[in-house]
Amino acid sequence: MNARNDTCNPLVALVTGASSGLGESIAKNLARRGHRLILISENRTELFRVKHEIESECLSSVTVLEMDLFDPSSVERIFEFCESTQLAVDILVNCAGMFVNIDREMNDIVSIENVVNLHVTSLTKLCFLFGRAMTDRKRGYILNVSSINAEFLDPASLTYGPTKRYILALSEALHCEWKEHNVRVTCMTPGGIRTNFFAANRVYIPPVIQYTLLSSDSCAEIGLSAMFRGSLRVTPGIYGKLQSFFLKKIARPALYALIKKTYFSMKNRQK
Repeated sequence: MNARNDTCNPLVALVTGASSGLGESIAKNLARRGHRLILISENRTELFRVKHEIESECLSSVTVLEMDLFDPSSVERIFEFCESTQLAVDILVNCAGMFVNIDREMNDIVSIENVVNLHVTSLTKLCFLFGRAMTDRKRGYILNVSSINAEFLDPASLTYGPTKRYILALSEALHCEWKEHNVRVTCMTPGGIRTNFFAANRVYIPPVIQYTLLSSDSCAEIGLSAMFRGSLRVTPGIYGKLQSFFLKKIARPALYALIKKTYFSMKNRQK
């Protein structure tokens, strides 16, 4: 199994967070490669929009499931649906994500629970339920979407970076453990992407970063190509790599107070 076979042998791909942004771009990219899709999101209206757009442009079959991954029990329902309909998932893309600002984190405990359930519990269960079946078949791909925030302290959110760090660590462990079973696990750690994610989550992005945002379509292509190659990790784009390098060097515990003061000073000037 290799990257060049993916369009010759259509596979079944399950994509979470597929109703917008990077997840939508990944779904459409997989459809253009000829794969059958199962799209997951809690946004029914946008899910069906993506489904209709894909089916109008491609010959790919698209199944949509309205599921709220804030509730970890939804993972079992997704897996049971695939089992009952005999849809053997060959490609799993965990793209669903959320960002909670520090002010909300300090005042809304449910928001913290949602971040942990989405980035940690639900993602882990999806990896193991579908990954176990892949290892049994000796065939499969998993792409987990983390972030460059996994590598440095971010005063804007106390949960986003740490939970994304977990995704990176889990992906590395699964990559090493499952490669002998011909299951390729890749972690994508993108920098800023030009989607509605920042606006929807009320995330302030400094102007110097805004100018370097990568398109979601480019990010999807880079991530999927790395997955089909069996890469351990990929950070899309030169600016993403540079941001990752410099922020990892600068945003250290000793400089946390300065980083926080600078970030919120810039944010307040934009109001």
